Amino acid sequence: MPEKWVSVIIPVYNAVDFLDECLESVVNQTIGIDRIEVVAVNDGSTDGSGELLDSWAARHPEIRVLHQENSGAPGGPRNRAIDAATGEFLFFADPDDYLGTEALERLVGAARRDESDVVLGRIRGVGRTAAAGPFKQNVERGDIYSTKAVWSLTAHKLFRRSLVAEHGLRFAEGVRLAEEQIFIVPAYFAARAISVVADYDCYYLMMRDGFPHLTQQGPDPEVFYAGIRKVLETVVEKTEPGARRNSLLLRWGQVEILGKFGRNFPRWPEDQQKAYVRLASELLEDFIPEEVLTPLSPLDQTRGQLLRGGQLDELIALARFEQSDWADITEMAWLPDNRRFTTTLRTRLRATSRPGKLEHHFVLQRVGDGHEVVVPTTNPGGDESALTFRTVFDVAHLGTEVRRPGAWKILLRLSYGERSEDFPVRFPGTKIPAGAGGRRRFVSGLRPMLVWLSRDPESQAELIVTNWRGLAGMVKRKVRKRLSR
Repeated sequence: MPEKWVSVIIPVYNAVDFLDECLESVVNQTIGIDRIEVVAVNDGSTDGSGELLDSWAARHPEIRVLHQENSGAPGGPRNRAIDAATGEFLFFADPDDYLGTEALERLVGAARRDESDVVLGRIRGVGRTAAAGPFKQNVERGDIYSTKAVWSLTAHKLFRRSLVAEHGLRFAEGVRLAEEQIFIVPAYFAARAISVVADYDCYYLMMRDGFPHLTQQGPDPEVFYAGIRKVLETVVEKTEPGARRNSLLLRWGQVEILGKFGRNFPRWPEDQQKAYVRLASELLEDFIPEEVLTPLSPLDQTRGQLLRGGQLDELIALARFEQSDWADITEMAWLPDNRRFTTTLRTRLRATSRPGKLEHHFVLQRVGDGHEVVVPTTNPGGDESALTFRTVFDVAHLGTEVRRPGAWKILLRLSYGERSEDFPVRFPGTKIPAGAGGRRRFVSGLRPMLVWLSRDPESQAELIVTNWRGLAGMVKRKVRKRLSR
């Protein structure tokens, strides 16, 4: 067995403000720093990151620092670190993120227990989104299908180094987005087994103010889609036509192809818009059969049809239409028990065909800490092609779920496939008086709780305010003061 269990690989470019937190999270791993080597590649930093790395290496002999001229993307530094690494396993981290304290112990434990070549550890997004689909449950000795691994294609995973060496796996160099996929997808197919650690936050994916996250930047369409084409060629080569292949292709159809034509698309330069339409349309025709997209939302299904036809103007119009964020309650009526009300909701989404496996829920999101309560809905109905729903909101559910006073945003959450979308709910204007002080009690009798419906004067979003009778005097004054600002 190699002396070092894990080589943690970190490409570094101008991350001096965040490096300490990242490196501390590695040094403090419960697996023990003596079982870890860090291979950090300073990719021509100009902000002192290189000097900071050297100071860490002077205190910790387990940290090796390689310096090079700037390569413009993380793929090159990662590849250089792979060549230098000696650990039994490789783990890839970014300098602005950090690891959970038990991450490497749990990941290596899973790999050895299951004889897995790849282990996915749950990723927690902080200020940004992170894949959730693969992390709903732990998986032992899974594969690319059972783990839903293709829905998590960032590099932040554990790989057996012998697998990487045997198959000559390397990251794309000079590519500023999705450069991991040409490494990760072949690794998934080549692995004897894939494990998932879903019961612990192994990696924290951070949004940092002022840090140039590549995922927020529009890549060159020619370079980007050339890389995606290579990945899709791998998927087709390693699979047989049919439902299992389609379950994998859905990810690229939804994310890398249709996902580029959302809300930001109308703001791109016209030549970039045309290039994306042309190249994405070619990928759809070459790799994504129409039946692959049937589980998607009505909006995405419509977008796919327009993209296949190369209809640029219509795609821009659809993206602008998508910028409307609200779900409007067009009808509302209380049931005789005064604890449930029926609603008809209308969203901005439209489609020419029904979406597959569409689910919807009301979600209450507490103002302040973001804690969520899913409120059961009953008797769903309506025209799903227009995404207009009739449902029943059961206020009595709040009596067991809401544990302390507070104000709650009301959201309609639509879920389809691996994706979900939230719409703040607006009630009819006649129900709630406009203005900062408008407030209306809409249910009572939930002992010992009172519930109000109100409106945030700044965002005009609807709020539910809950209050226990025993705290009424103090809490009412605070809630009124906050909601009347």
